[in-house]
Amino acid sequence: MLFKFFFILVVSFFMISSCSLFQPFRDWPGQLPEQDYFVDYYQHNTGNQIYQDQASYLNWVRVFYLGNPVSPGWLQLTKELLYEAPLNKQQEYIEFMALLGQRIAAEWALSNQVRLIDSRSASVWRDALIEAVTIGDLENYMKRFESDVNAILVGSLSKEEIEFSRYYEEENFEFSNFL
Repeated sequence: MLFKFFFILVVSFFMISSCSLFQPFRDWPGQLPEQDYFVDYYQHNTGNQIYQDQASYLNWVRVFYLGNPVSPGWLQLTKELLYEAPLNKQQEYIEFMALLGQRIAAEWALSNQVRLIDSRSASVWRDALIEAVTIGDLENYMKRFESDVNAILVGSLSKEEIEFSRYYEEENFEFSNFL
């Protein structure tokens, strides 16, 4: 009898706690764009819904912005950009990064089976952004960056076409020069 009581108690505890684990995010970070934008994007992508539930999608949006132990997120990238940007351009860059980040995040967070923007593309754009800051070509790069994101989202450019060499010449390192 005592075993049955403890069994029912344990099962009830897990059932109640699991309900709270799978509820929509109530603690959506304030520094992220409105959650409703991403919920709408998810709901309009019905082909994605067979691969991914809304909670998983929203979690990937959070990862895009906040990063993970392996990669910094969009918010950190924006901070680093602003650190390097001239004071008179900072507000313009904040707005640019906010709008473009929202568009990229909404697509990037979709399931691998359907998304048009993947992690490789995002990494290329990040590396090219770093290069643009380094060589003082930020204005030019940002126009090309925005143009390519828009082209991918309307289907006139594929994610496979996003390569670092599309933006900047790649340096060829030859180890034999050091031997």
